[in-house]
Amino acid sequence: MVKSRQRQQKSELIIHTKINWLRELVISIFSIVVWFYCLGVIIFFISALIDYNDRYISLIKTSFKMTNSDIRSFLFIVFIIWIVFYLGLWSWKLYNKKRFGSLNRRVYPDHSTKEDLLSLKLISKKDFDSLHESNVIIFEKNPIKDLYIR
Repeated sequence: MVKSRQRQQKSELIIHTKINWLRELVISIFSIVVWFYCLGVIIFFISALIDYNDRYISLIKTSFKMTNSDIRSFLFIVFIIWIVFYLGLWSWKLYNKKRFGSLNRRVYPDHSTKEDLLSLKLISKKDFDSLHESNVIIFEKNPIKDLYIR
């Protein structure tokens, strides 16, 4: 029995859509705004780390009532919390390796055969053969039987 696989690769897409240019424009503008916001946040934190103050960053820090030392202490606390979680997950990994061993012993199951599929009794032999023999097949009703009603 020949293994099932994809037919010849086609160069064109199966799904054709009409692009709504207004929607794409709104998505692009929103994406650009979010990227600039992320860049501003990164500059905000880096300026606090290297103790750099210009008038725009100072305006943001003043509006949040924060100083560079406040931002550095916040980043230090976040880093400590990250280290705690990292060490916790790493120790959990070591514990699982000691208790259960390495997972390199997994063996993948063999390929399903025609007899294996027919032994499930979810489809008749006639329908199974017609599915494998023809390129295009149209069923009036679903040939796969219900799991609970056989």
